[in-house]
Amino acid sequence: MTERTPTPMDLLDFPGAAELIAAGGVEPPSAEAVDGAWAAVARAAREEERATMPATPPTQLTSRRVRRPRRLLVAAAAVAAIATGAVAYPVLDMGGEPAATASASEFFEGMAEVAEDAPATTPAYWKVRVETDNQDDGKRTDTNYFDREGRVWSVDADGTVHEPPAGEEGKVKKWPVGKKWLTWPQLEKLPTDEKTLAAHFPKDPNTRFDQVTIMLEDSPAGPELRAALFRILADTPGMKLVGDVRDSKGRAGVAVEITQKSWVRLGGGGGGGSEVTLHTRDRYVIAPDTGLLLETTHKTLGKNTTTPADRYTWLEVGPAERVE
Repeated sequence: MTERTPTPMDLLDFPGAAELIAAGGVEPPSAEAVDGAWAAVARAAREEERATMPATPPTQLTSRRVRRPRRLLVAAAAVAAIATGAVAYPVLDMGGEPAATASASEFFEGMAEVAEDAPATTPAYWKVRVETDNQDDGKRTDTNYFDREGRVWSVDADGTVHEPPAGEEGKVKKWPVGKKWLTWPQLEKLPTDEKTLAAHFPKDPNTRFDQVTIMLEDSPAGPELRAALFRILADTPGMKLVGDVRDSKGRAGVAVEITQKSWVRLGGGGGGGSEVTLHTRDRYVIAPDTGLLLETTHKTLGKNTTTPADRYTWLEVGPAERVE
């Protein structure tokens, strides 16, 4: 027997469908309404997931979360909520700091589940190929490999491999975590519970955000560690979900943004000069099927600012068995 193709009325077979049809054309919903509707979808899906999980004793549950298909009814309810504008959305309280939108938090929680499902690997090398475009360096592509000791190999566009220099002159790849810079083996010793892991990062949300995203960009963090990093971002204030975009290479992804404020003192050494406030907007494009970062851009905002955004496009980040 072949499956029947659902008709439009099949898809609208949910409570409130008649009211939705009768409403006809309505004004486009606000961004807040859309954010809230997607948050409602995620919350309803989680409640459904809990209701359908087998009654397994706690001692037999694994740390891996069970992922199940979302029913059409959940999505349909969200459509109805958006169409009528009748949706209330939660805001995360971060002790007075600007809160992350509910939809951004839900997105990062989803990316944590994707990260958990990725296979664990124990490669000999980690490969990073990134295209950089900024005012200082112009546009260039760098290909680097590093081993578990942190030694770095670079590969030219023509395939020429540059061995890491011996002794103290050799570069060592590390990542900032709090006040420390950790090597690949040290990353593997970090806790994977998000609350315990968060304690290793700075309390300042901006600095914590910067360090977490640096690790997500190009570190060899394992699936459970990446999942914990995404969950830390879910609790980071100021994040906003932009939605579906394409990066500079045309790859489809989901963008999130954060606008941060910093201060720079110009002129007058020894504490003199004037203090200038800068606002920067950082955008991160993430592949929703893998949780890998595709592209990051950093833009200084202001009426008198014409500086183009710094762009880092992550062309390849992952395990490798040899340098080539």
